[in-house]
Amino acid sequence: MVEIFSLLGDKNRFLIIKLLVEEGEMCVSDLANVLDISVSAVSQHLRILEMSRIVESEKKGQMMCYKPKIEDPRIKKIINQTLFK
Repeated sequence: MVEIFSLLGDKNRFLIIKLLVEEGEMCVSDLANVLDISVSAVSQHLRILEMSRIVESEKKGQMMCYKPKIEDPRIKKIINQTLFK
């Protein structure tokens, strides 16, 4: 859990995970628009989250879309502890 909380200690990564949990799946450009940060910055945060196996990616045409790994017990625990309610 320490790893998860250190990853989500960054405001933008926390907001990315929150949006992905709420929406189910979002593309990089959509996340950048909602968060009002660059596509490059969102991509870097998503790369870190993907390397930590918290999110997974899927290429849809020209766009990369991401979704949280809801089945991951670490993610379930965070969601159940009301961080996103």
